[in-house]
Amino acid sequence: MEAQIVSWLSGISSTVFRIAATLFVVVNLAAVAAVVTTRSRDLVNRWSSPWLATNLLLLGAGLGVPLLAAMAKVAVRAMAAMGGFVISPDQ
Repeated sequence: MEAQIVSWLSGISSTVFRIAATLFVVVNLAAVAAVVTTRSRDLVNRWSSPWLATNLLLLGAGLGVPLLAAMAKVAVRAMAAMGGFVISPDQ
């Protein structure tokens, strides 16, 4: 059961990281393309806050979820090593 939990946490963390990294690149390429094509200072002033919030959200998810998953994996392994983490398949 420990191996399944650790495997699931690894899968979740890598999936979230990949999605967040891809969206980070897409959002920033779209922002650069919009600024270069329009050359509008008003566009920059209007969209800087949402762009920054999106980047911070993506960075937080892309780095935070794998970090929390790594800490959870360490906790699962420690509990299993101590023998205090027994999950039967019937539960």
